[in-house]
Amino acid sequence: MKLKLILTTVAIVACVYTSNAQYAGDALRFSQTLAGSSARFKGIGNAQTAFGGDISSLGANPAGLGFFTKSDLGLTLEYNNYTSMARYLNFNSNGTRDALNINQAGAVFHIPTYRPKGSDLGKGWISFDFGLGYNRNADFGNMVVYSGTNPSNSIADYFAELATKNFGSPNTLSLGSLERMAYDDYLIGYDSNGDYYFPETDVNNIQTKTEERRGGQSQINMAFAGNYSNKFYLGLNLGFARLNYISESNFTEKGYNVTEASNYQTTYLQDQDTKGKGFNAKLGLIYRPIPNIRLGASYETPTWYTIDDSYTEVLKTKHVKAGLENTNNPENYSYTYKLRTPSKLSLGLGIILGNFGLISADVDAIDYSKINFRSIDNNDLGIIYDNNSDVIDNYKKAYNYRIGTEFKLDQIMIRGGYGIQGNPYKNLDDKQFQTKTLSGGLGYRHKNYYLDITYQQNSFNSDLKPYQLADNSGPRAFVETNRHNVFTTFGIKF
Repeated sequence: MKLKLILTTVAIVACVYTSNAQYAGDALRFSQTLAGSSARFKGIGNAQTAFGGDISSLGANPAGLGFFTKSDLGLTLEYNNYTSMARYLNFNSNGTRDALNINQAGAVFHIPTYRPKGSDLGKGWISFDFGLGYNRNADFGNMVVYSGTNPSNSIADYFAELATKNFGSPNTLSLGSLERMAYDDYLIGYDSNGDYYFPETDVNNIQTKTEERRGGQSQINMAFAGNYSNKFYLGLNLGFARLNYISESNFTEKGYNVTEASNYQTTYLQDQDTKGKGFNAKLGLIYRPIPNIRLGASYETPTWYTIDDSYTEVLKTKHVKAGLENTNNPENYSYTYKLRTPSKLSLGLGIILGNFGLISADVDAIDYSKINFRSIDNNDLGIIYDNNSDVIDNYKKAYNYRIGTEFKLDQIMIRGGYGIQGNPYKNLDDKQFQTKTLSGGLGYRHKNYYLDITYQQNSFNSDLKPYQLADNSGPRAFVETNRHNVFTTFGIKF
């Protein structure tokens, strides 16, 4: 049987996975991307649907490419620092992780149209722009640590329930199954009279969980846009997406084994390695009814992924007094499936404040209940059906909001922004499971060169259960996570 913890980007929610493996939590994580952008638009909260003329338009609203008047080459680097504080069984623990990545790189080529001498240069198709770029749309890195003394139950209670539910007498326990590992490690015993498994461990055990996560989602974008009469800007983007997610989890429990009359320590190791490739498209429009107002809209199709998932688990247990120590062979489970993420509709309003700056506001609508799984060659249809049912039962439509401003002081720009990524869960509190983003930055322009730097903080709450018993009880960790990012963009116009 298979046990697997699925951790979402916004809320870390533990789910138990049996032989009908479920991947709904992974699918949600892979559906919560944000358009990659330069440090400039990071500084205004990533509110960029109604604005263009920036390398960010390669991954956001492609219509924004129509605002370019020169070709452009840009690179954005990012530094990420994750800090998490977890409260578990009335004890507090902290975790931290750092990473350095390329967030964005790209080039835009400006192509003015040929206009006969004497024609009105402000009418018709004025220019076209083509761009090619790389965006990092999501980062999965984090370190979650929690520890405490459990006065109520043991992870052996969970193993015993699994064995009772899925097997009969010990000779039916599948070799390599988690239940067999727990039985061979003397964590659970079997009552032949009652035909059930029971935990051999006592309560008041010390439990510690550490999980390190790495990886992210990225996309290669090919975008094209045109400027019609300096009023309408139309754009198309083709995206080739990749994802890589790695999770390494270590759950350790120390306590007293009543049956063996010995202190024990058991370690449950879980590793997940998920990779995927996909493609999508985006259509965009920006309209200028008057010079100082811009109205933007973009539609992003679903991303159609093919995903390869590899999961490994193993138990290692030592009984001190009894002199027993057992290390099982790791058991690996692999599965390949098709995933369709939900589409996204974005609307934006931009206001130009003369020569002083701008204000930008965006809203996205994403229906996470539209996540859909498909099998490869019609295999494992039960898994596909169960996961599609989980999506419909647990996820809903959510809205993202972003607002930001930029003020100009000659060659210096000062920026600030705020955003909320909506709660995708039907049965969890909207305010508690939102992701909030606060950003601020500076920009500098000198002739054809530009430099932007932005600090951004993301904060979100998470709810994690290392295991869950049949009566829905079990220990719970409440995690507060903050991600501190610094983005730096270098660019040249030519």
